[in-house]
Amino acid sequence: MTSRVADATIKGYYYQFDTSILKLLKLKDDTDTIVVEGIEDIDIKTATDTTTVQCKYLSKTHYTPSTVREPIELMLAHFIKTSSTNPIKYTLYAHFTDEIPGTIKKLDISELKNLLTYKKGGVTKQFHVDNSIPNQQLDDFLNSFRFEFGYEFKTQQDYVISKIQEYFDCNEYEATTLYYNNSLKLVIDKSIEKLESNRIISKGVLNDLKKIKSTLYTEWFAKALTREKYLQKTRTHINQLRSLSPSKNKYILIGQEILTIKSASLTVASFIENIIDKYYKFGNCLRSAKPITIILDGNEQFIKETKIHLIEGNIILNDGYESLHFSKKVFLKEPMVQLTKSNTKINNASYQIRIISKITFDKNKSLAKSSDSFFNFSSNDLKLGSDEPKQLFNIPYCETIENVFKILN
Repeated sequence: MTSRVADATIKGYYYQFDTSILKLLKLKDDTDTIVVEGIEDIDIKTATDTTTVQCKYLSKTHYTPSTVREPIELMLAHFIKTSSTNPIKYTLYAHFTDEIPGTIKKLDISELKNLLTYKKGGVTKQFHVDNSIPNQQLDDFLNSFRFEFGYEFKTQQDYVISKIQEYFDCNEYEATTLYYNNSLKLVIDKSIEKLESNRIISKGVLNDLKKIKSTLYTEWFAKALTREKYLQKTRTHINQLRSLSPSKNKYILIGQEILTIKSASLTVASFIENIIDKYYKFGNCLRSAKPITIILDGNEQFIKETKIHLIEGNIILNDGYESLHFSKKVFLKEPMVQLTKSNTKINNASYQIRIISKITFDKNKSLAKSSDSFFNFSSNDLKLGSDEPKQLFNIPYCETIENVFKILN
């Protein structure tokens, strides 16, 4: 599959997911439901009727019968099987570049027959004739069928976010980073369930999303952004919450997948030195500043070499004597500080940074309780249970130590 085809395929999935979220938001009652990947891409079920939606994001500029023949044939075939026992409404929602979004394309029986007629291998095929579908059933199908031209991808995505903002009574940033992101995860997780009963989402489930606050982005959402935009949005969100305030106790966990990538421009030790310069530099930081805690998911030799590098750079560190026998009391003890003459800034301190291995942290997870802001730069979500800090950020899509620094700097 070429990259262009792959990109179009991914965009098609996103378009369907966004349409699913939009249909969910537009349901009237909390008990109304959608089914993802049901009869068609989206089934909408209320107390009074069922509508099934086929969603297409087509690269073609103009509508032509051949571009929509397949989904209409599938809908017609389903209608013939079920129309007498369970009336269903059918919607084809398809985007074409030069068609006006939101407009309804009306088909009469002549146009429908023309659409169902095509050549294959030099032989003329007529779906309605080949399947012995009489005119009356074609008319009945058209009375249950709606063909709507869809909006451009980004326009629809923005509209979905505006509807989320309205539903959750939140600002645009919260709508994007929390509710849209987690709505997307909800739909995707449901779409891969094997049983249709597990692919049902009621409107009432949206209320549960209000409780989700920690994970900034799902994998799908991160893929929808450029790397720089992902980093920028993550940092903006963290800044809005004032989570990097120098007066807060900040814990930073760096995952193994980041530590194993060699960087010519920024080593882990240099990263730590830069973090100290930013948040706890003697002579610059205010007396209320707190030293940062670094947790490294590396092997013993790597962590030892990192500490040696810091010591050789005249960095005073506190590791709770983890290489001998870890002391939680020593590790959590506040540094003794010497203030400047004005008594407003820290001129010197008994240590500048706390640093331990993830192995040590895993044995002492209650340490997290002392954190105001905990940043987990790892592909594995951090689950702390009762030891969860005031703010926990699982940020899984930073590939390098430079990316981590861009968020924290």
